[in-house]
Amino acid sequence: MALPFFKKGKDKPSAPTPKQPAPIADPFTQPMLTMGRAGGSGIVVEETSGAPQSPIDEAAILYASAQPDMAERMLRDVLAGGDRRAWYMLFDLYALQNREKDFDQLALDYARRFESSPPVWHKPAATEASGSLPQQQSAQLELPSLLDKAAAAMLHEGIGGAAKNAVVRIDFSRIEMVDESGAEECARILGAARKARRKLQVSGVDRLIALLQDLLRATHSRAVHWLLLLELYQTLGQQERFEDLAVDYAVRFEVSPPSWSEVQAAEVVHAEPAAPVDDAVRLSGEITPADDSALQQLSAHAANHNEVLVDLSEVARVDYGSVSQFISVLMQCLGSGKSITLRGHNALIHELFRVMGIDQLAQLLPRHPD
Repeated sequence: MALPFFKKGKDKPSAPTPKQPAPIADPFTQPMLTMGRAGGSGIVVEETSGAPQSPIDEAAILYASAQPDMAERMLRDVLAGGDRRAWYMLFDLYALQNREKDFDQLALDYARRFESSPPVWHKPAATEASGSLPQQQSAQLELPSLLDKAAAAMLHEGIGGAAKNAVVRIDFSRIEMVDESGAEECARILGAARKARRKLQVSGVDRLIALLQDLLRATHSRAVHWLLLLELYQTLGQQERFEDLAVDYAVRFEVSPPSWSEVQAAEVVHAEPAAPVDDAVRLSGEITPADDSALQQLSAHAANHNEVLVDLSEVARVDYGSVSQFISVLMQCLGSGKSITLRGHNALIHELFRVMGIDQLAQLLPRHPD
């Protein structure tokens, strides 16, 4: 097993000098160490000269070396080659930098290039702290599988109990059935919130819309289901769909439909995946030589587990200068007979791990599967 390793004197105590940090002007000229197993459990370490084998490798190391602009330029230069790894790295870079417009343009280009769905925009947890509202300025509601009067009462209390300037997030993704009383009450509550100009975020709303559309196609559809769907289109700011449905409603029930009103549309967000129920250690932020708390957390966790599961979904970057320490922790685990799984990491980190040989030490389950 070959393992590139960047720090030449890892067994010597380091003597950091805060006034003169060791910048990596050209990371590709740094020496590497390769490791291999020699018959049984022995480990052979040799110094070799190494360089990235592809622009993908080079971009991963540039990002790890805190040079994201250079990494971006290199990745954009190789998009035409059709290597999806470069696309995924750019998607994650734009998400980490909160560049939604650039992400969306890249998504359009990806869809044209590969004729398949691109990754969906999400703001990584590492970037949310600076832009999110304080905890008391937001409210979250998860509606149950049956949208009935009880669920509508939950919706009413959740919106009414939140501060006037709070963002109220409503998750519709669990709804599987809608009864008439629930549909009527939900439409009324959403209409009142819209008229009061409440700030709403909604997730899973496509599921509810599809369910209502199925109900409308039924022979004995009820007016309240039509009215709830009209209110959802109004809440989402989807005027064309609202007006098409309003015409059908007028024909179907021979009454005047609701009128469109210009108000701020709710923001559609993606429902957060449920936290995995397992014994993973969850790291976050950036892993750098100046802050090795995440690696200390990993070491402490590994000391008490034979199967070491590490969740990196909230890690923005693993610094180039921290790779050797990261490898050292993994080697200690392997030396103790432990298995290691690293999951959820972004594409930039994944390619760094690959070029550094960490894929030979641990099972890698990145955010974007290969």
